[in-house]
Amino acid sequence: MAMSGKPIHLGSLDLLSPTRQLSYFSTGCLAGFASLPMAFLPRIPSISAASPPVLRAGVRFWTFDHIRHILAPLHLPVWLTGGLGGAAGGFNEVLLHSLVQSKRLPSAPAIGAQTLRLFFCFGTYTFLSTTFSETLPPKPFWKCWIMGATAGATGSAIVAALEGARGKALWGHAVPRGAATIGTVIAVQVTSCAKLLENVDAGP
Repeated sequence: MAMSGKPIHLGSLDLLSPTRQLSYFSTGCLAGFASLPMAFLPRIPSISAASPPVLRAGVRFWTFDHIRHILAPLHLPVWLTGGLGGAAGGFNEVLLHSLVQSKRLPSAPAIGAQTLRLFFCFGTYTFLSTTFSETLPPKPFWKCWIMGATAGATGSAIVAALEGARGKALWGHAVPRGAATIGTVIAVQVTSCAKLLENVDAGP
């Protein structure tokens, strides 16, 4: 039914329910909010500065779930499905952010970097979580965070290296920041969304 987190079947169409879509978007925003300390330290962000990363995270996970649902019939390797979902989420968040904030299309390097980064981040996390955990999301929370942090470090290292970062800029800044930010975003989103959908599906 429409209020469930399960798909809606309309003839040959298989649509994600509005409740599921709202769950992914809202918990994505929650994850974006949780990552603000890593993104802005040592400064405290203003509301105008904090809003874009929060909303971008919502768009990212909303897109991710849609792409994963669309690709499910293809039976691709889970890491590839996760990576493509992350890449699509990165593409959409940069595109929408640029159109809303500056009223123009984003540059190719900006959209390419985030698309590639999230392909590796989400692909790596999906591989780790489905290979080394008996439950999804991985439990306890710290285990989920470590997998997300490993994925964040991997994606950030690859993209930063391709952009020319070396030495301290790579290992002292890009990698630890990517690990902390992506680890928090993924762990908060997947655990909170799983709990939310569990409560929705268990409801009357």
